[in-house]
Amino acid sequence: MKKGKMITVKVNKGGIGKTTISTWLAHGLAELGYKTLLLTSDSQNNILDITFKEEQKPLYSSGLKNWVTKGNGDIINIRKNLNFIPLENSIFSNNFLKKLPLFLEKLKEDYDFIINDSIPTIKLDKEFVNSSDKLIIPAFCDRSTVEGILNVIDEAGIDKIFAILVNKYENTETQKKYYKQLKEVLDNTNIIFPNPIPNKSQISKLIDQGKTIWESKSQQVQDIQDTLTTILYELIHGGK
Repeated sequence: MKKGKMITVKVNKGGIGKTTISTWLAHGLAELGYKTLLLTSDSQNNILDITFKEEQKPLYSSGLKNWVTKGNGDIINIRKNLNFIPLENSIFSNNFLKKLPLFLEKLKEDYDFIINDSIPTIKLDKEFVNSSDKLIIPAFCDRSTVEGILNVIDEAGIDKIFAILVNKYENTETQKKYYKQLKEVLDNTNIIFPNPIPNKSQISKLIDQGKTIWESKSQQVQDIQDTLTTILYELIHGGK
């Protein structure tokens, strides 16, 4: 039986746009006709905040923990071909953590792609990473982020890193310097390093409307669509 791919979007720093990028990638795959599931280790479930208008945000009573321990729960349909399993809270029993890897493997039989929006909730994050085929790392172009990326590569192993994606990029001397540093580090690897995602006001407007970049025809987001399309193509066709 053909199994789907599990990709974890991981970074050890907040505010980089990890949840937004996870959602954009998942919706992009769904738009291309692939059955896709979003998971999160963030019990705030911000994925719902960026995919629905405030008044249309769906309610749920159970989620990932219930699915893993009891075999049922809520699955929220976000878009065509795109589902989301929310996380009830951040208290994880040993029973849940023990059963989680098997549940994640089972999901690979039901979905073409599973995208994990992973925050540093250590126990859950570890299981997401271990069960994933590849990792995608969002990044800022600053010193601490570059150092953090090198740490993640060291922890997870370079072969597990699929792509590093610079987000909220501004064309300043400092950011250009660190972008160049990252590019030099990655040039001799198979890690995908596409053009950076620029910091644009249009993004916050889309998020406020509960829309993703794939639901906009604005020229302002065309280059962002192009950058993510590079990653989607490699995900679908097996990477480099």
